[in-house]
This record gives sequence, C-alpha cells and structure tokens, in this order.
Amino acid sequence: MSHATHPPPASFRTRPWWQWLLGLLLAAAVVAVAIGRAGHQRPGTDFWVFWTAGSDFAHGRPLYGPGLDNRWFIYPPFAAQVFQIFSLFPLKVAAGLFYVVSVCLWGLAAWLSRDIVRTLRPGVQPRTLPLILAVILSAQFVLNNLNLLQMNLVTFVLSLLGVRGLVQGRPRAVGWLVVAAWMKITPVFLVLWGAVRGGRRAFVTAAVVTVVCLLLPILQRGPTQGLADSSAYYHAFLGQFASGKVVTTYTNQNLAALVFRAVSPSDRADRYRYDYLPSLQPFAASLYHVLVGLVLAAFVARLAWLAWRRARVTPLEIAGVFLTSHLVSGITWKAHLVTMLFVFYAFLSLDWRALGPARRWILWMAWLGIGVAGLVGRDVFGEAVHRYMGGYSVFAWVMLWLWLSSASLEPPAPAAATASPSA
Repeated sequence: MSHATHPPPASFRTRPWWQWLLGLLLAAAVVAVAIGRAGHQRPGTDFWVFWTAGSDFAHGRPLYGPGLDNRWFIYPPFAAQVFQIFSLFPLKVAAGLFYVVSVCLWGLAAWLSRDIVRTLRPGVQPRTLPLILAVILSAQFVLNNLNLLQMNLVTFVLSLLGVRGLVQGRPRAVGWLVVAAWMKITPVFLVLWGAVRGGRRAFVTAAVVTVVCLLLPILQRGPTQGLADSSAYYHAFLGQFASGKVVTTYTNQNLAALVFRAVSPSDRADRYRYDYLPSLQPFAASLYHVLVGLVLAAFVARLAWLAWRRARVTPLEIAGVFLTSHLVSGITWKAHLVTMLFVFYAFLSLDWRALGPARRWILWMAWLGIGVAGLVGRDVFGEAVHRYMGGYSVFAWVMLWLWLSSASLEPPAPAAATASPSA
C-alpha cells in the first residue's frame, strides 16, 4: 500500500474547530474537578501526608511516626526528598496542580502502553479498540487513585518509561524503574526484571542509580539524620511485613489477604463475612507462605529461563511482572492497580483466532475476569456488592488467573539474540 493513502496527521493549526472545542471543554472539566479535590485536602488526607513529608524533609524534621489520625508516612526517604516540591506551595494549591498532572499522566500511561505493545509486536497492526477497552476497564482504579491524590500514576509512568526504553534496546532506561522503586517499593520486581533482561549495562545502571537514590537524601539531611531515616523507614513499614503482618481489610487485594480473609472470621464490628474456609484457619500462615513461595519461585524461574534463552520480550511477560508485584506486596489497594491499564491491554490485544482451543479458552476466561474486575464497582452495583467483591478477593483471584495465563498464553519464544534487550 502506498504512503500516499496515509495522509500525515493534522498539525495543531489545521485541526477542525470541534477538536479544539472538545479539548478546551475537557481541560476545563479537569481544572474544575482539580479545584474540587484540592478543596477537600486537610490534615489526615493522603496528599497531606505527602505534602507534610516534603516539608518535614526540607526542614530536618523526623519523617516517620504516627501523625494526625495515626497517618504514617510509609514511603522511602528519597520520595520525601522529591515531595519537597509540594511544600513550595500551599496544601490546596499543590493538590490541585498535582491532580492536573496526574490526569496528564493517565493519558501518557495509555500512550506508553500502546507504544510498548506496538514495539513488541512489530508485525501486528495495532488496533484502537483494545486500548480503549483497557482504559475503560481500568478506569475505576485510576479514578480511585485520582480521588485520593495518590502517587501510583507517577510510579506507573516511570515504570513504563523504563520498560519502553528496555524493549527499544536502551538498557540504561532501567534507571527509570529504579527511581520508581525508590519512590514507592512496589516496582522492585520490575527492577529485578529489567536488570536481568537488560543485560550487563542494565545491571550496572540499576546498581548506580540505586546508590544515587540512597545517598541523595543522606547528602541533604546529613549522615546522622539520613541513616536514621532509612532505619526508621524499615521499622515503620518494611519491617512489619517482614515479621508477618497481614492486612485483612476488604480493600487489600494481595495473596496474604486472599488467604487470611478466606479462613479467618471477620471483625465482629463488620457485618460482612468473608471466611468461606474457616476450617483451614490453623494452616493460614502455612498456606500463605506456600502460595507466595510458589509465585516467587515461578517468577524467578521464568525470568531465568527467558534470559538464558535470550527470548524476545513479550507484553504478557511484562504484565506478569506487574501482577507479581501486586500479588506478593504487603498492601495492594485498588488505587495501586492503575497498572491494570497495561495488563488489561496486553491481554485484550491478543488475537484469539491465533490460539489453539485450550489456550483460546484460557484467554476467554482472562477476558471474562478483566470484564468483572473492571465493570463491577460500588457506584453501579452498590455497597454490598462492592464489599463482597473485595472481601472475597475477586480482584486478587482475577490477578492470579491473569498471572497464570500470562505464562500459558505466551507464544513459543525464539532464542534470537537480536530479539532481546539483553543481547
């Protein structure tokens, strides 16, 4: 087909008037909502914690410990150093600006997801419908993040920038993944994946950027306070999960909550009950350790196998890494699941006609799970359905099925050195 049949995209000056009008209306709506969300910010909100941490970091005050309403700052010291930018503005101004930036990051995340999948499937004509569906079906997670003014879109976009650079043959792009993990620990599995799949240069870059992100807060706060910050961060957040703490709140969607809610009686103050396997309560810890051990072992084995084969990276491989991070994380709130935009797109963009009967059914079940997780929410189905969806770990079960499917739907991986960023 001749290039003449594909006219160049319209420039800003030649776009039709209705596109300009639509853009202005959309921008006005975003600003109006941003002002509304900013007006709700007060001591005790999530963004107030970030804003306060930035101010505390700048003025040499302790970062960790129970704040107002027992709201702890649980991010690494490097994140507090970055959050200093918030403290340059009054709380509500900073919140409004951050909301607008977050909406822009949503659009950037969709574009980066499309670009990554297009890079990894060069012979497949990208379709718009799967991306639109992925944006719609992951919207409740993104909107939850926006309403709370959380940081998950920031770390998601940083992660996608790193992944995009790696799959385009730029190993040093793993630095974006490291920065994301030092902003919030959840992307640490992407760092491990990028350091292995990106080869020696990626590994060295990851080590160097890790040292930089560790030292920068110490350099600004001084060795004594800087080292105290790192120790306090471990004891305030990481240590409690390392010692076996499990958050069973119905909104937590990880493997630990999936197991312990299923076998342990709910709080007496909660009229909803989720313990459908109470006879297994004595074995709860063992069940969880076995399950998370299997997931971690499978993650490591799959990564080692693909790296040894120098197999080409696929969208489902990347989706599997995102899913691993959420399943084994100590906390996985719905706002953390903004990454489902990429995960859903990786699955929805698959062509079922290219699969055999068994794998076709696996894909269809994955699509069904995506539909349930994306469409069933509080606003449409009410509080009771919302509670039972969370309490019975529907989102975690869907992620577990997608995690399993990401390996079983993977096409045969060629051992071509030129197809992998580790080459």
